[in-house]
Amino acid sequence: MRMVRQLTEALALLAGLRKAGLLDQAAEELDAAFASLGGVDPRLLRHGDAALLLSLVQDPVRREAVARLLEERDALRAARAFPLP
Repeated sequence: MRMVRQLTEALALLAGLRKAGLLDQAAEELDAAFASLGGVDPRLLRHGDAALLLSLVQDPVRREAVARLLEERDALRAARAFPLP
């Protein structure tokens, strides 16, 4: 249950940073969340696809955390490609 709470807090923080336009800070927090919640080295995100990353995570709770963080990563990438005015 603790991990679910931490994931919820991390996602709220990331969404807030993204919406505020603090994209570099959001990227740093996203890397930290992948490492702490997902148990994934953030460098793998730059070189692997989502299916590969998810297959590396055995624990179902951590796998769900990684999936949710991957969604936030995609939202962050979209915000960088199409910044709000």
